[in-house]
Amino acid sequence: MKRLFNNISNDVYRSIISNNPDAIFLLDENGKVLDSNSATANIYGYSAEEMLNLYYPNIIIPSTDYSLKTLMDKSWNGETCAYQASAYHKNGSVLYLQVKNVPMLEEGKTVGVMVVAKDETELTQTRLTLQETSEKFISIFNSSADAIDIIDINGNVMLVNPAFEVMYGWNKKELIGKKLPTIPKSRLDAVKERREKAILGEYTRGLEVDCIKKDGTSIDMSITISPLLNGEEKVVGFLDISRDITERKKMESDLRDSKNRYKSLLNVSPEAICVHSQGVIRYINEAGTKLFGYYHPSELLNRHILDFTHINSQETVRESIRMSKIDKYFPKKTIVQTMLRADSSTILVEATILGIEYEDEPAIQVIYRDITERKRLLDSLIRSEEKYRLIAENMTDLVSLIDENGILKYISPSFQPVLGFPIEELQGTKAREQVHSEDFAQIIPRFKSLLNRTESVAAEFRVKHKTKGWLWVEAKATYCIDEEHGKPFLLVVSRDIEERKKLQEKLKSMAFHDGLTGLPNRRLFGQKMQQVIKEANRKNQKFALLYMDIDKFKRVNDNLGHSIGDELLKLFGERVSACLRDSDMLARQGGDEFTALLLDIESGEKAKICAKEILESLQREWIIDGHSFKTTSSIGIALYPSDGTDMDTLMVNADKALYTAKENGRNRFVLYKEV
Repeated sequence: MKRLFNNISNDVYRSIISNNPDAIFLLDENGKVLDSNSATANIYGYSAEEMLNLYYPNIIIPSTDYSLKTLMDKSWNGETCAYQASAYHKNGSVLYLQVKNVPMLEEGKTVGVMVVAKDETELTQTRLTLQETSEKFISIFNSSADAIDIIDINGNVMLVNPAFEVMYGWNKKELIGKKLPTIPKSRLDAVKERREKAILGEYTRGLEVDCIKKDGTSIDMSITISPLLNGEEKVVGFLDISRDITERKKMESDLRDSKNRYKSLLNVSPEAICVHSQGVIRYINEAGTKLFGYYHPSELLNRHILDFTHINSQETVRESIRMSKIDKYFPKKTIVQTMLRADSSTILVEATILGIEYEDEPAIQVIYRDITERKRLLDSLIRSEEKYRLIAENMTDLVSLIDENGILKYISPSFQPVLGFPIEELQGTKAREQVHSEDFAQIIPRFKSLLNRTESVAAEFRVKHKTKGWLWVEAKATYCIDEEHGKPFLLVVSRDIEERKKLQEKLKSMAFHDGLTGLPNRRLFGQKMQQVIKEANRKNQKFALLYMDIDKFKRVNDNLGHSIGDELLKLFGERVSACLRDSDMLARQGGDEFTALLLDIESGEKAKICAKEILESLQREWIIDGHSFKTTSSIGIALYPSDGTDMDTLMVNADKALYTAKENGRNRFVLYKEV
């Protein structure tokens, strides 16, 4: 720093400049570096000796906001100039600087320009990262197919995305600053409770509820509620994401087509389940085998169900067989039957029968529940109040007595371990307060029907759990008269069926998804494609169908084994899915064949871009269980409506294009119009 500080007599000033964290260096008239402090080397990456050989303009990135030469000329004319600049580090990276040019005067004449550069790289990169993150959030917010709303801490709407406006019917001008109108009045308290939990940091994910649209109709939604935090980690609002699950709810009735997976799931069910066709037992699970007193299902298979039915109940069984012949999907009904065990003893069962298709034949599915002991106990319960209290208090089922005003006059001790509520907290309250609002309307007429008959009525509905939300129960209500006071009451015996409901959900998923890859199967893909064709026809849109398979997949199975082949199919699905948009759909047709729907495609070129990206992703090597190898894929493309206006035509034409791609050497894609 000799030349820079020769004329400075104060050692303190010299020390401040030498140890300044900002880069300070002296330039001659041509911009050559004459001297620099130690911070210059730290910031720019050059040593002090290397700096002496540099020209300042060579390391500054040109800017459209100013001319560096003009600034240097101004400084030589005695003017101090401040500006922001970008410069190159020695390693090639970019520095963001706050720079000041200060003319160095000697006897009124400029002898050099001192440049002071403050490194703001980290601050600038942080600002750019925040800006990029904000832009990504806005992009996701506006393009999300899910409805998103942002609510302040008082429950007032701050912002909604376009999907929210489309899904619910309100525009944001109608909502900003107001309470969310999509929440039914019956759920306001529950929503308040959820938000209070969110303030404590608790997230709510996948909560299935009904919401209200602007036209007053109801829509099934899956809701996720997240707290919004400010810089001080304080909750200032809530982010709600709503997904329409109406279609999913409608598809729940299609669970009976799960076939082999249906068997494996039912076999582990604690419920006794039997399937018979024309009376011949085709399937029975382990619980059913045990119920009838046998050791293995093979002892019952191919025998007639009447062999295990008491003569008093045989007519009801024959009637159900006749119903199956008339309508193989006859609706579920529950009856009480007397059945025979292996040792010729009898058991009283509650049989829920349902018409299904099994192995492509009309069949009857029967769920048996042994109510022998329960019937005996409940008979005693009706005869004596003291007896039924003793019995109820030792049952795992939920036993309750409801008076003519709907008040819970008695609840069994089992309510506390099953539903989490202390007895004293529920007894004396209205029964309807414990039942989900969606289910209550359909329960009332069924229970009221007991006034005109003496038999029992069964129903499935949701009841409130103290901490877990809502649980599904199966209940049987019986109309009784208090012999002492002559007043009517309902005896309701309920059982937790949450596991059964979860089992039904699994069955539903298996009916529409491939068991190996988890992708939609041929059936779900067909339904989706029919919907897409209708939508495209209505909106005059185009879409593309991609039909693809794995080239020489058989070699993988033959040389490496089927387990490697199965893993390849799963990883293939993951790679292809990564190349598609969220709005697109990939499905496994069977074997190594996959199909994809590219929605709202403007032209064949767009489809070709996607197909090219898929092929490029498959060039990377697979590493599975220590084996390294490469595979390719051939893809056939059909466009709607130019290559077909119905599903069958599009599938056939895409398959023809796939065949052409294979004939031309594989590892390529072909449009149908190029065939």
